[in-house]
Amino acid sequence: MNRIHWRSTARHGEIQVKEFDLEQTADAWIVLDLQRSVQVGRGDDSTTEVAIRAAASIADKAINENRAVGMTVNAGRTAILPADRGGRQHQKIMQLLAAVDADSATPLVETLVASVARLRRGMTAVVITASMDPSWVRPLAALRQRGVGCVVVSLDASAFALAADGGPRPDAATLDAQAKRARALHHALAEYELRSYFLEPGRALAEQLAG
Repeated sequence: MNRIHWRSTARHGEIQVKEFDLEQTADAWIVLDLQRSVQVGRGDDSTTEVAIRAAASIADKAINENRAVGMTVNAGRTAILPADRGGRQHQKIMQLLAAVDADSATPLVETLVASVARLRRGMTAVVITASMDPSWVRPLAALRQRGVGCVVVSLDASAFALAADGGPRPDAATLDAQAKRARALHHALAEYELRSYFLEPGRALAEQLAG
């Protein structure tokens, strides 16, 4: 379980994210994007680790509310956990998250397309990603036509890069390019009216997933 950084989670009280709002009766399918090229930061405050903690927290909340939860993890070898509920499913999810790493070469848009058939009407798809490429927004929004709710948990790559301890600092041109991509992504999410949460380093998940 050390990949989930339980000590940090316990210190901040993040594993129970009561504020994160799924539809009242919706089961959840979590898509965790661990494409290597979009990850930034180092250690506990990297986009990889925060994304894994967010997935663990959201899954924990949904399971405790007796919802069925499924998961796709876009890692080196895409992992798919069929939707189920209860303590055994909770254990399977946490074991999966404990073992994954950001070693995928597959873009998020391809992972979403591959996951579509597993999403049932009435479910909520929760996408957790540091990708600033807006190409995945349209296929996600298209799920609503099939009666699937959509929630995006976006990690601000430029903020995580600036907050990283050690390693090379991004130059001004890189930060400017990241900021432009972030604005384009925000615009696309707003255009399709997708409910979104934007995560930054150094803040508790419960605070950022509120509202």
